[in-house]
Amino acid sequence: MSNQDVEASPSPTFANNLDAEKRSKQVNDDPIFPEGGIAGWSSVIGSWFLILGTFGTANAFGVFQSYYVLVKYPFETSSTIAWIGSIQMFLLFMMGAVAGPLFDKGYFYLLVITGASLHIVSFFMISLCKSFWQTFLAQGVAAGIGMGLIFIPAIGLPSQYFKRKRGFVSGLIVTGSSSGGVVLPIMLNKLITKVGFERGVQYTGCLLVACMVLGIGLSRPFGGVRARKGDGGAKPDVKAFFKEPAYVLLCVGVFFMTWGIFFPIQFLQYFAHLTGTSENLTVYMVAILNGASVVGRTVPNMIADRFGPLNLFTIMCFISSALCFAFFGAAHSTAGLVVVAVLYGAASGAFVSLLTPSTMTMAKSQNEIGTRIGVGMVGLSLAALTGSPLGAAILDSRGYGACIAWAGAMGACGSCLFALSRFFMAKSKGSWKV
Repeated sequence: MSNQDVEASPSPTFANNLDAEKRSKQVNDDPIFPEGGIAGWSSVIGSWFLILGTFGTANAFGVFQSYYVLVKYPFETSSTIAWIGSIQMFLLFMMGAVAGPLFDKGYFYLLVITGASLHIVSFFMISLCKSFWQTFLAQGVAAGIGMGLIFIPAIGLPSQYFKRKRGFVSGLIVTGSSSGGVVLPIMLNKLITKVGFERGVQYTGCLLVACMVLGIGLSRPFGGVRARKGDGGAKPDVKAFFKEPAYVLLCVGVFFMTWGIFFPIQFLQYFAHLTGTSENLTVYMVAILNGASVVGRTVPNMIADRFGPLNLFTIMCFISSALCFAFFGAAHSTAGLVVVAVLYGAASGAFVSLLTPSTMTMAKSQNEIGTRIGVGMVGLSLAALTGSPLGAAILDSRGYGACIAWAGAMGACGSCLFALSRFFMAKSKGSWKV
């Protein structure tokens, strides 16, 4: 080797120093994340209770759907009654467009206390409703707004404490919705049978009060009451988000996936009635599905921290859409319905738990996480608003098979869009791990 070659080649020590300087700069550019601590894990537990009392309540709407169709409002169609659950889910996610930016500005306690108060009052009002429009306003509109003010702050708060474990922690928190989806349907069905619908709702409301109190009491925003307002970066530019192909494809994909993925969940108990499942087992169907979703909301998230949340998100959504078509065969036997409910619950659970970490990977700074999640929830909320009534209308006019085919096709469409989003994200980052 010539002297010129030696002089042109940087020494190993010099290269290592450059790498060390680059890594140091990257670390210094990031906010400090405790990755745990008493306040961090306390906030995880608090967020878990908040999610149980909000998203867990929404997951139990299948019990209300079945009761309203069969008992309380038998003269209303399935599609009409489904609007209650749809408007509730719509507002739960749509309010993220308001709650996300406010959370980024540090208004965590204002959001969750206001939302919890409205949610609790409206839930107790359900027991006093005598007509359909009253139920629609109390359970659909008021409860939806209340839960929507809580949802984004609850899932966003732990991101202030965790970065390396963010996927796992997000999945852990969202298991609160699975737990609510297990406990609340069983509790409601048993109480309705023993003490009637009105008392049953009131007793369940007492449990929700406890969840809200524990959730707010245990949650601790990083940096004090006003929380951390970000990492000192510029104000989030929402218009710039929609110049990113990966983000746009993710948002559009979420719309189609939501159209498909929530319909079998909300109508599972009613499907059980249609397929002749025994009454004793029917009341546990929603709980069985939500219990299985705990697996989907923890295991993929643990893997996602190593292999990338958007990668796992895309894979699990493809599996969910494929399993949706399995409800065709499940219609012919009780055992088949139970097996498919378990598998579908495990696969579909990852949709909710991995959506937030997947969106977070697209954030360029800590101070735009809440805004990105909130804006991304708009498409989800619009699909939640229209999905169940549209699916129910197909059910009423075309039967069980047609609505299952529709739900599966929408899920497959959303999954393909996620695959494209993953392609553009990997290309922009120059890494397969996204």
